[in-house]
Amino acid sequence: MGIGGSAALASLLDACGNGAGAVAPTPPPGATVIRARLFDQVGYDPTVLQTLANRFRALHDDKVFVSIETAHYRELYESILAAGLSKPAPFDVVALDQVWVPEFATRKQLLSLKDQIPDDARSDLMPSLLETFSYNGTNWAMPHVLNVQSLYYNKSQLRTAGFSQPPKTLEDWYQQMTALRRRVTPYADSWAQDEGLVSDFVRIVGQFGGDLFDAAGKPQLLQQPAQRAAAFMRQLVDEHLVRAEIAASTEPDAMRAFLAGGVTFTTNWNFVWGAMDDPVYSQITGQGAVAPIPAAASTGAAAASVSGFLGLGVLANSAHPDLAVAWLRYLTSPEVQAQQAGELPIWTSLQNSAEVRKANPQIGVFLTNLANARPRPKLVHYVEASAVLQRHLHDLVLGAASPGLAMADAQAELLALQARFSN
Repeated sequence: MGIGGSAALASLLDACGNGAGAVAPTPPPGATVIRARLFDQVGYDPTVLQTLANRFRALHDDKVFVSIETAHYRELYESILAAGLSKPAPFDVVALDQVWVPEFATRKQLLSLKDQIPDDARSDLMPSLLETFSYNGTNWAMPHVLNVQSLYYNKSQLRTAGFSQPPKTLEDWYQQMTALRRRVTPYADSWAQDEGLVSDFVRIVGQFGGDLFDAAGKPQLLQQPAQRAAAFMRQLVDEHLVRAEIAASTEPDAMRAFLAGGVTFTTNWNFVWGAMDDPVYSQITGQGAVAPIPAAASTGAAAASVSGFLGLGVLANSAHPDLAVAWLRYLTSPEVQAQQAGELPIWTSLQNSAEVRKANPQIGVFLTNLANARPRPKLVHYVEASAVLQRHLHDLVLGAASPGLAMADAQAELLALQARFSN
């Protein structure tokens, strides 16, 4: 199914259905139980996870049993937060969005992995990838799923409009969307008031060569890249280059619109690649393609994307920290990742291997986007900051605030938030 294809596509397309569910059988008497709480919509398929848990148990002579539960994004965050109140924790290994690491590390809820990642493993990982899951010089999680946004496009619709290639610059992209507008809605994105809206804005600011926050965590929404990004979003809405329901559209919604042939372009995560040519989900089999997300010509960059990496961490109050680390190391090992051809591997040696490149012939596109991906800001108060950004960006999308006013109001709130958490 391609990169991201082993994600639970049915769950993604249902977009937040029935909440958490256990996928592991009952542990046998006498076994040490390691409890893992993972994302239910992104990452390895539950059946794959259970197979890996069974193999891990066999490696430990059936004396260690991994119990796997899954949860939606917000539910997972809140369950980790609550787990800090229990000793021992109700879970041992947890999936982490990269932006949660500073908060949970500051709360002392995660076990340091600084001495748990050997030098040979570090040398096979991009330094920026390890840095993503670090805070104050310490690794708190191991990278697991390399989610990165890419530009997905419909080759047939593009050719009908007179274009033989996807856009190379942001200016080219705007020109193509304008030409397409007479025949089809050009673009779908996830601009509902949700975390996806913040991810998209990080990427659009990156397309104009900037970042939302500086290295010290100060917002930069009054600077030119953020101002231009906000104005561009509003322009896309005003010129009917995006779907009319854009303000209610989530990432699965944007994928559905693209897979149905209702739009020519979408910027989205790896799972779209796995669905494009699957007739169970797609009406555009053979027509979909993937490309680097174009940056403004003035940046000189080959692409501009945003990362949504997922990691695995061990809770500091785990009853079995050593075994929890062993399970984490196994699940992220090159041996396991080499078997998951549907995922973009974290290991550089696997990314460059002939086997992975044969299984995923477009991996170079994903790696280009990966190399040019901006992270969402690394803030202890990220969840609160994201809520501020979501609200003001959504006002912009709805037309309830001008781009300039939305950025000014968000800047003021974010500065106040930063001051509150600095004290």
